[in-house]
Amino acid sequence: MVRDLQSIEKELQELENQVETLSDKLKTAYQEYTEILGDTFKQQLVFSVYQICTQEYPQGFLNLSLSQQQNLQKKVRELAEKAKENFKLGGDFLKQMENQTDDSPQEEDASEESDNLFSEQWETVSHVEEQNNEATINQNILKELLTSTQQDSEAASADDTSSKHPDQILNWSKRQENAIALILENVSSQANETLKEAGILPQEFPKEMIDAALQAEDAGSMSNRAPGVLHLMLEVERKNQQQKSDNNEVMQLSIIRLRVGEMEFAAPSLNMKRRELRNMTQEVQQLQEQYHKLSKERAIAQAELAWRSSWHEDEA
Repeated sequence: MVRDLQSIEKELQELENQVETLSDKLKTAYQEYTEILGDTFKQQLVFSVYQICTQEYPQGFLNLSLSQQQNLQKKVRELAEKAKENFKLGGDFLKQMENQTDDSPQEEDASEESDNLFSEQWETVSHVEEQNNEATINQNILKELLTSTQQDSEAASADDTSSKHPDQILNWSKRQENAIALILENVSSQANETLKEAGILPQEFPKEMIDAALQAEDAGSMSNRAPGVLHLMLEVERKNQQQKSDNNEVMQLSIIRLRVGEMEFAAPSLNMKRRELRNMTQEVQQLQEQYHKLSKERAIAQAELAWRSSWHEDEA
């Protein structure tokens, strides 16, 4: 027996109030989390670059003049500060990129333009001055994240009740995580490109190969000495001029790969805030289940009421 519609509506209202309260707490927690993440990230990036320059490729760093060394360090600090600003933008960072893709006039050029999309957005948000050192991101990663978040937005818009709808809160949370992952991916790529341009990293490895390694979950092994440093064994094709044949040589490469999980592990305050976010998200998920159950119950009650209201016996 379905309950009366009035009692269901009352319970839904109470549930929406709980969701709204929890939503405010979750957004505040994310603000605090990104503040801590920005500070932790800056320390991690500087330390990882330090490890690359002093432990992995010390001779490359020693080959630089004092001014070149200082310029490299300055670029790393600026990169960290600008990334910290973008962490604060959260899901809005993705929204701005989505707007750019929506404004694209030709779909057939989307894949070609997506390589430049992140470069333009990074420059706009972070005010990067060096045009030759623009940030780039693998278009497949970018398209996957944008597609995921666009689908989430469309799913939530079907029943748009602002922060009272648990689906929207979970989608918002997912956008924050996607933005963090995208920024970290890009910063790692840009840091490696900066090191390569300075002559620290070996020149044999093209940027595409390094970025592919960054995106692979099981690529290489992380450094025991320095989280954020990835060790790779890559096969490089070399042309043998005398024998006119191609020889494959396996070479070791150490690069920057920053992961949020490693930073949370290294920073107790960040890890504690992550646990807080996880607990809140689980609460929203529980409320989401109740919300869907009550929504279905309300729909059934409304349908039964509509049936009874419209029913009439055929005249004999």
